[in-house]
Amino acid sequence: MQVIDGGNAASVFDSTLDGGNAASVFTNVELVPRLDRAPVERVEVTVTEILPDAVYVDIYRLAEGRSMLVRGGVRVYAVGGVTVVDFEAPFGVPITYRAEMFADQAGTASLGFTGSADTFLDVTSTCVHQPLNPELAVWPIRLQATAEDVTRSTPGELVYTEGASVGTWVGQTRRGIEGLTFDLMTATQEEANTFQAMLGGYGLSNVAVLCIRTPPPMRIPRVFFGTVPELHELDVDVANGGTAVRFQFVSDEAQPPAPGLVTAILSRDDIDAAYPTREARAAAYLTRLDRDRDYSLAGLAG
Repeated sequence: MQVIDGGNAASVFDSTLDGGNAASVFTNVELVPRLDRAPVERVEVTVTEILPDAVYVDIYRLAEGRSMLVRGGVRVYAVGGVTVVDFEAPFGVPITYRAEMFADQAGTASLGFTGSADTFLDVTSTCVHQPLNPELAVWPIRLQATAEDVTRSTPGELVYTEGASVGTWVGQTRRGIEGLTFDLMTATQEEANTFQAMLGGYGLSNVAVLCIRTPPPMRIPRVFFGTVPELHELDVDVANGGTAVRFQFVSDEAQPPAPGLVTAILSRDDIDAAYPTREARAAAYLTRLDRDRDYSLAGLAG
């Protein structure tokens, strides 16, 4: 496998199993890491070639021994190539991407996986954002009380049978992190307002689960989806003319919103605003895939 980081093209000759028959196919997975916070640090994942019988793909991210579907990368049409932006890519650890191929949108039979490609987001700050709207994001300062006590429980009961000198443990599987304290500080009033907006407001409803990405060496998952049932806002120096605001909350690890749910960052209206005619679009881009991955146009339509 050849991996080129920077352009991050990973060209592989991958053997997959299709109904017991080995099918060799030249597949291409390209990764472009972005650190420009537009809107957050992210990875652009492009699957440029799939099996002839494949039509749809699911795109997976593997990091820290954990495989997760990329948000917006669930059963996406991939004939001719497809690009998905991973706004939840972890910081400071190796990341691997690959796609599972399907002949139909229902995913009744897997045609196997494409080859994989690797990348890395060299970020040392903390990013907190609303998973369903990465435009709502802040980069707060982590204060000392953050994650100072990391607790995972394994609920169960020690059962003593008649005549037994030691009990038998009857329990559930180990749970995620519970009761994790976050103590974060934003530097500006705008950031503080965004932090509050992530959880909703007057006339605005958002899911109370945030995506919190932290770099090593913190002993929590690099991508932590945590509940925020109660957010405490503490004044640092606003009363004296400053702008810093402190946020404290206790969070339980939770499933993120369904990966098929995503807020579109680049829309067809953005492309039409930049190139209003078919001829202008044809002149600007060599292929449809080039057009659909031009995220520099995101938000142009307002």
